[in-house]
Amino acid sequence: MSTPLKVEKGRSFGARGRNLSAGGVLFHTGELLKTGDRLEMHIDSRQPLFPNLDATMEVLRVEPLSDSGRYAIGSAIRTIHKRTP
Repeated sequence: MSTPLKVEKGRSFGARGRNLSAGGVLFHTGELLKTGDRLEMHIDSRQPLFPNLDATMEVLRVEPLSDSGRYAIGSAIRTIHKRTP
């Protein structure tokens, strides 16, 4: 899945989601983030039985992905935001 992310400081960047669980998201990005950074994340479900996800995330882990200039980011869901139709 491709997931757009927005850092609370206002800069936006793209990421590719790798693993979504009830407690967090693992994603890959070219942005170097720091442990403790807060992000706003939106994931389009594209599945009629599952709603989209809008959440505030906290970065827990940052690992470089070889020499690609990309990073694996482990993040925890801190707040799930309800969307009104």
